Amino acid sequence: MKLLLLTFGFGIISSSIPVFNMEAYISVAYATNDDRNALLLAAVASLGQNIGKLAWYYGSRSAIGVPFMRKRMQSPKRQAQLARWQRTVEGRPVVSGALNFVSAAAGFPPFFVMAVLAGTLRMNVVVFFVTGLVGRTLFFWAWLLGVGLLFH
Repeated sequence: MKLLLLTFGFGIISSSIPVFNMEAYISVAYATNDDRNALLLAAVASLGQNIGKLAWYYGSRSAIGVPFMRKRMQSPKRQAQLARWQRTVEGRPVVSGALNFVSAAAGFPPFFVMAVLAGTLRMNVVVFFVTGLVGRTLFFWAWLLGVGLLFH
């Protein structure tokens, strides 16, 4: 239980501070723990990371109002780009969820960037959270299965 709580906390921290690498942490935690449940460890790591990403999601919802961003968004080209992305996301939970899932599961675009974009574009928060949770869980699970092959 202690390992899962530490993993959850590390997930929250690693979602915002890149020097705290989640893959390295769960690799060591999995390889050195006698109770090896890769899926549970992956799910807890994902939950921590996704809760941490919610801070970026909500923080970026008002990013357009920041003076620096307002100045950058004055050009018609940037306004058109933003409007196009907003139309793509708005009312299309399958499209936005699929993009978020791919980002969370494959890391492209980076999930950190996706969290900021999702907030800025006002993606449905439930779609953002659930698809991110499933995607990161699958990513971490696959990662741990690879670690298991190396160390066991």
